[in-house]
Amino acid sequence: MAPRLLVLLLIALSAVMTTAAPKRIPPLVETPTDIQMPGKLVWADLFSTEPNASARFYGSLFDWTPRTFTDEQGKYIVLRTEDGPVTGIVRGPDRKDKRPSARWVGYISTDNMPGAVAAIEANGGRVVGGPKDVPERGDHLLAVDAEGALFGMMDSTAGDPLDKEVKAGELVWYNLFAYDPAAAAGFYEKVAGVESEAWRTEGFILWSQGQKRAGISPLDDQTTVTPTWVPFFRVTDMDRKLTTARRIGAKTVVERRTLETGSEIVILSDTMGAVFALVELSDEVEESQ
Repeated sequence: MAPRLLVLLLIALSAVMTTAAPKRIPPLVETPTDIQMPGKLVWADLFSTEPNASARFYGSLFDWTPRTFTDEQGKYIVLRTEDGPVTGIVRGPDRKDKRPSARWVGYISTDNMPGAVAAIEANGGRVVGGPKDVPERGDHLLAVDAEGALFGMMDSTAGDPLDKEVKAGELVWYNLFAYDPAAAAGFYEKVAGVESEAWRTEGFILWSQGQKRAGISPLDDQTTVTPTWVPFFRVTDMDRKLTTARRIGAKTVVERRTLETGSEIVILSDTMGAVFALVELSDEVEESQ
């Protein structure tokens, strides 16, 4: 994404955050945990110019069921499996050319929102929306890191989701693609309180509470892609899911490949352009969950 388009998107997202969602949306967890896990990626929202179409796309792909919350201020769609909520969809900003668009935003848990704001601004990032306190959900914000990657932070009223085995159709991983992974790791250490360790060539793993939370991978210097966070959703039949994804309009961003762990991944974009990934875990990785 070109820098000018990114600036316009951020300005629009700032406005959307205060106007597009209802005054009340459901708590992050249906059964309160009253436990906060700073540094954990606890939620993801899809900002889409066509929320209903996006809900149909992901519902068809993952068998998610939508539940819609509306009031005079806006609409929020929660997508669920039979085990509970997975992600949300909110009306996103229109592009200048009016083409449909969407973008995933992941939220990192914090128990000190004022401290997070100060750390973002002190380390080259910028808050572009919020902090905003949403009854029942909690305090949250949207920000960009020092390279311009969009992310969120949340101080959940009901506590964070507990660590558990991730089932098919659930969010299993988040990965940041950045030009300078070492600098990005340093940014999130200061902002989110995570620890980092070197991973593969130039990459990093982010940890909190003794658990792997996310990865950072290098972008090719020759690319014009804006640094971005990409959500990975677990599947148990990659062949079938890829067939479904392509049938309903998904496009391939990074071809399917097998990691050294034996897990398979593929990075796709949905019909609105939002980038996401599918991962089928190997037996080795599944047993380690």
